[in-house]
Amino acid sequence: MDNNLDIQKEISGNELRIILKGRLDASWAGHLDDYLNSLIREGSYHIILNMAGVQYLSSAGIRILFSQYKKIRKIGGSFALEELSGTVSEVLEMVGMRTLLTKGEQVTVPVEIPEPSFLVINGYRFDYEVLSDKTMTLSLNGNPGLISTSGYSAADNQKIRFTGNKYGIGIGAIGDGFVECKSRYGEFIAPGDSIIYKPSDGSKIPDYIVKSGKLEPEINTLYSIIAEGAFSNRINFEPAENCPSISLDGLISRFAEICGQKHFVFLLIAESDGLVGVSLNTSPVEGNKLFEFPDIRENVNFTTEPAYSKMLTVSLGVYSVDPEEPLKAFLRPVSPGSSACIHTHAAVFPYQALHKREPSAGTLILHLLESSIVQDVLHLINDSREITGMGNSTFKRGVAWIGKFN
Repeated sequence: MDNNLDIQKEISGNELRIILKGRLDASWAGHLDDYLNSLIREGSYHIILNMAGVQYLSSAGIRILFSQYKKIRKIGGSFALEELSGTVSEVLEMVGMRTLLTKGEQVTVPVEIPEPSFLVINGYRFDYEVLSDKTMTLSLNGNPGLISTSGYSAADNQKIRFTGNKYGIGIGAIGDGFVECKSRYGEFIAPGDSIIYKPSDGSKIPDYIVKSGKLEPEINTLYSIIAEGAFSNRINFEPAENCPSISLDGLISRFAEICGQKHFVFLLIAESDGLVGVSLNTSPVEGNKLFEFPDIRENVNFTTEPAYSKMLTVSLGVYSVDPEEPLKAFLRPVSPGSSACIHTHAAVFPYQALHKREPSAGTLILHLLESSIVQDVLHLINDSREITGMGNSTFKRGVAWIGKFN
C-alpha cells in the first residue's frame, strides 16, 4: 500500500476539485490541512474532495475533513466529498459523518451574484459596487502638531464615544480621564462599534472595547479625525495575475480612480504582505522628549522591516488631494512631493478566512475581535528614505469600504 498522499487539483468553473490518492493518516492530515488553508487564502471557497483513490482514513484525517467543512461553511463557501472509496465510505458511516460530508454525493454551489462592475489594473482585479449616494461628515479634534513637543495637557483631553456609523483614528487611551490615561496615550483605531488602541506605557499589548448591551465604546483623545455616516462604495480586490502584492498608495489611488473621488475615508480589511509603520512607546504629554536622539529609539517603535506578512489587518484612513487647513495638519503626503495626502492606522490580527460577501464591515471586525487576539496597532507610513527606506505597506487581497466627504 502506498504510504504517501498524492494531491491533484482541477478547476471547473467556480468549483475546485481536489483528487486525493493514498493514505489520509496522521502523517498526511496536517499536510492536507495546510494545502486546503492555502487554497482558501487564495480565494477558493467551493471545494470538492474526490476520495476514490484514498486507501486509508484515520481519525486524524476525519478531524481535518470536519474542521475544513465547518470553516468553509462558516465563511459562505461549500465543502464536500465525492466518489468515496469503500474504505472511506465505511469509516465515515461508522462515525456518523458520511451524509454530512457528502451531502448525498451532490455539491450545490451557491449562485454568485454578478458584481455590477470590475476593473483589472496592473495585474489586480477590483470588483466594486455602489452602496449609497450619501456623504460622510468629517470632524477634527485637537492639535496634532503638539505631538512633536509632547505638549498635551488635561485641557486637550476629549472623550469621544463610537457607536453605529462613527469611525475614527488618532491618539487616545481607554480610561476615566486625563489623569488616569496620561501615561498610556497611544495610537487608536475606531472602526465602528469598537475601539482598538495600543497603550504607550511599555506593555506593548493592544487593548480594545466593543459595543455590548448598554456598554458603548469610548476613548479619551488628544487629537482625532472622526468620520460619521454611510459608506458609498464597497471594493473587493485580489490578484488577477501572478502579482505578489499591491502597495497602500497604489490601492488608494485605484480606489480614488474607481470611485471618482478626491476626498474619502476608507476602511480596509486585507491580508498584509508587510506593514511599514510606527507606534508610541512613551505618552506625548508634559514635555516628554519623544523625538530627540537618542531617546527616540526608546520612545517610538519603528518597524525595522516590513512586518506582519500573511496577517489580517483592519486599516482606517483619510485620503485627500490638495487638502485645506485644518485637515491638512492631520495628514501627510502619500509620497514626497505628492499633492495627495493620507493618515492611516491599522490593527493587526492572526490570519483567518472571512466571508467574502459579507456586506457589513462591522460584522467582520466584531467577529475578529471575538475570535482572535489583536497583535499590534500601527500608524502606517511611507518610509521614503534613500537607500535605507522600507517604502510603503503592501497587501495581497481584501475588501474596502469607501466614504466620500466634501
